[in-house]
Amino acid sequence: MPAITPDLRERARGCLLGAAVGDAFGMALDRAPRQPVNAQIRSMRRGRLPEGQFTASTGAMLTVAEALLEASPPDAAALAARVEAARKANAPRIGVQARGLLAHLAGVPPRDQAEAAAAESPKPDAGVLLRCLPLALANLDNPFACLTQARDLCRATHPHPDCAAGGGFVATVLWHLIQGLAPRQALRQSLEACGDLPSTLEHTIRWASTRLRDKLVNGAEVQPLVESAVWGLLTTASFAEAVTRVTNLGGSAAIAGALIGAWAGAAYRHSGIPADWRTLVHGTWPARGRTWREKDLADLALRLALA
Repeated sequence: MPAITPDLRERARGCLLGAAVGDAFGMALDRAPRQPVNAQIRSMRRGRLPEGQFTASTGAMLTVAEALLEASPPDAAALAARVEAARKANAPRIGVQARGLLAHLAGVPPRDQAEAAAAESPKPDAGVLLRCLPLALANLDNPFACLTQARDLCRATHPHPDCAAGGGFVATVLWHLIQGLAPRQALRQSLEACGDLPSTLEHTIRWASTRLRDKLVNGAEVQPLVESAVWGLLTTASFAEAVTRVTNLGGSAAIAGALIGAWAGAAYRHSGIPADWRTLVHGTWPARGRTWREKDLADLALRLALA
């Protein structure tokens, strides 16, 4: 276990909170077109949910984080099944495509739900990436375990190679950022660690920072969403600017906001997240369950780091 320095604590406390903040910020821009560069949204707003409320994507991440704190954490298949069960219980809060998948899963034994979900999820759905993020905190002493477990977790429900590769990559980037590496160095070392990425995904990541804004989109699939998040991480110098620039690309803005929010929360620490955004963020997960706010999200991340 690496030494838990004050700096590492602040980076750890920033990552899950940053994901929830980015998710809530992007929620108001979900499915919107790319905003003009001189008219970008720069504050949290009401969208399909109230102002500051995170979506079920953050909820899935919290399901994984809490499971990893158990005395005997579940394996990848059981963990994926737990995420699918949580998504089923919260089906009114998720999209039409996801509801169709969960309807298919009705009546499937919980242990078999991950396999059934994989059979119905041939596309590289970017939403699967977020559930991998807590693995960076749970494996601070072992980047290889972080990478391997993230890939296994994605593969359990999403068989497309971009999903496992992308999940391993985003978790590994977060791992390096929590350790205190600068964004460009974290990206470079993560690419080296994930040496067997699909060639098109690797090319997308390597050249993301050179892309023009008007050519980027927060797509629903792994490659375009990772591209916009990498672009945001490498072309900005603060949490607020990273989240603002990425979410204002529209499209799958909540998922993209959560990913760049986690990375930027680790890169710029808990204190780098604007105080008013930290105060506003909230969400109930699971439905009719616990209400999460800033302290709860930051404390959960720290518990994972210290476990």
